[in-house]
Amino acid sequence: MKKLGIVVPVFNTELYLTQCVDSILRQTYTDFEVALVDDGSTDHSGEICDEFAHKDSRVRVIHQENAGKIMARYRGAEILDCEYLTFVDSDDWIDPSTYKKMEQYFEKGIDVISFQIIRYFNDTYQYVSECNYKEGLYRGKNIRESIFPTMMCDDARNGCGLDPSLANKIIKKRLLLEALCAAKHLDISYGDDVAVIYPLMLHVQTLMIVKENLYYHRKRQDNEIAPYFSDYNFYRKLSNLYEYLRKAMGQEYDFIRQLDYFYEISVKTFLTKYGDKTERVSYLFPFDKIPMGKKIVLYGASKVGQTYYDQIRRLHYGEVVAWVDRSYDSYAEMGVTAVESLQALHGYDYIVIAIRAAHIAEEIKHDLVGMGVEEEKLVWSI
Repeated sequence: MKKLGIVVPVFNTELYLTQCVDSILRQTYTDFEVALVDDGSTDHSGEICDEFAHKDSRVRVIHQENAGKIMARYRGAEILDCEYLTFVDSDDWIDPSTYKKMEQYFEKGIDVISFQIIRYFNDTYQYVSECNYKEGLYRGKNIRESIFPTMMCDDARNGCGLDPSLANKIIKKRLLLEALCAAKHLDISYGDDVAVIYPLMLHVQTLMIVKENLYYHRKRQDNEIAPYFSDYNFYRKLSNLYEYLRKAMGQEYDFIRQLDYFYEISVKTFLTKYGDKTERVSYLFPFDKIPMGKKIVLYGASKVGQTYYDQIRRLHYGEVVAWVDRSYDSYAEMGVTAVESLQALHGYDYIVIAIRAAHIAEEIKHDLVGMGVEEEKLVWSI
C-alpha cells in the first residue's frame, strides 16, 4: 500500500495537462501513485494521459464517458491502494515540495491536512487565498467550536471560512471515499467540492491547518466563461446541492443559517455573468453618523468594506487614510494593511467597522479600545 494517492480528474485540458502531471511526478516525496481519470475529453487529453502511463509506472489511467468531477474523483480514488488521498485539478499544478512538507502531518495519522492556494492569473499577478483560521492542529471539540461556526459561511468575510477545495487538502482515504460515494450521483454543475468536504468534516477528529502556499490554481482569463454560467439548469442543480447539504449536515440551526447564506452567495455569483446590470448597493455607508470631509479608517475589506470605499470615493465624501483587515494579505492589491498598523496611525477622525455581523463588530470594538482607540471614534451601522 502506498502512503498517498493522487487523483487528477481530466476534461479537455490538453493545454495545461502536461504541466500539471509533471508537477506531480517531480515531487520530492516519492511514496505515491497517481490516477488520471479522463472524463470523456474530446481533445487530446486522453492521449496525453496514456503517454504518461506508458512512461511512468506510478501512473494509472481511467477513460470514462463524461460523468462529472465527483464521479471522476470517486473512480480514481477507488482504484488507488493508499492510506491518504489528495487531488490536483488538471489545469493547475503544485510546488515540487508539496507532499514532502506535508509528510510530517500524515505520518502522524491526522484526518485532514489543509494547506494554502495561490491564485494564479499570470506570471506577474498571483495572490494567496488566505485561510481564515490560525495555523495548528484542531481536535474534536476544538473543530466544533472554532471551525464549524464559520466553516460554510463567515459573515466577516462574506464567504466561506474553510475553503471547500479538495485540491489543497490531504485526507484519509476511508473518510474521503465515503463522502465521494454519497455525493457521486448528484446532478450539479457547481459546488462539486462543497458537496464533499463539508459533510466529510462532520466526521473529522483531527484537522491540521498549515500556512504553506503550495497549490497553484489557474484562474480563468477575462474572456473565459465558467461552464456553469451557460447551464440553463443552474438554479435547479443549485437546489439539488442545497437539499443534499441540508440532509447531510443535519438540522443544527447554525449549519442551516450558513447554508442559506451559501445559497445566496451562489446565486449572486451566477448573476455576475450579466455584468454591471446586476450590481446592487448592498450596504449603505453610515452617512448619518459621519460628517462630510472627515478622515476615515475602514476596518474590513470584504463586500461591506468595498461597498463603503466605493461610496466614499464616488461621492468625494471624505478621505480614507487607512484600510485594514485581519486577512489583509487577501486584499493587498487594494492597499489594505494589517490591523496592527493602526497603532502607528494618527490624525484620523473615525474608524468605520465595515463588518456585517453585529457580534463580530462588537469583538472588533473591544479589541480596538484595548489598543487605545477612543470609543467615540468607532462607528458601526448596517
